[in-house]
Formats: sequence, C-alpha cells, structure tokens
Amino acid sequence: MFFVRVGSVVAWLMTIFGFVRLCTAIYIAMTLEGDAMIAASRRYLSTSDLGSAIDGSAYTVFAGIALGLLVQIAKNR
Repeated sequence: MFFVRVGSVVAWLMTIFGFVRLCTAIYIAMTLEGDAMIAASRRYLSTSDLGSAIDGSAYTVFAGIALGLLVQIAKNR
C-alpha cells in the first residue's frame, strides 16, 4: 500500500511539472527571438536548446501518465 501511495504522488508530480515545463518551453519558443530566446531558455529551462526541453518534458508527461495508469491497476487489485 505504501508504494501505491508513493507511486501516485510521483505520477502526479511528474505530470504536473512536465506539463509546466512543456508550456514554458512552448511559450518561450513562440514569443521570443534570437538571443533573448536563448537567454530565457537558459534561465528558465536550464538548456539553450528548446527542442530538447520540449522533448524531455513531453517524455516526462507521458511517463507520469503511464506511471499513473500502473498505479491505478495496482489499486484495483
């Protein structure tokens, strides 16, 4: 029961933080240009490549959803 609760919390955190990072990366990519975009992505996303930030955050969201599904399966057993 302990691991189901921990897994549920981790799944929610992964999904929420991944989604926030994804939205931030997309916002920076759509609103800024040139050096300002690179500076903002380094400051807020800790990377100068927005493509890798978007990919990584999308993977985090999908992993959080997958973990959440596995936790739901474990709860129903």
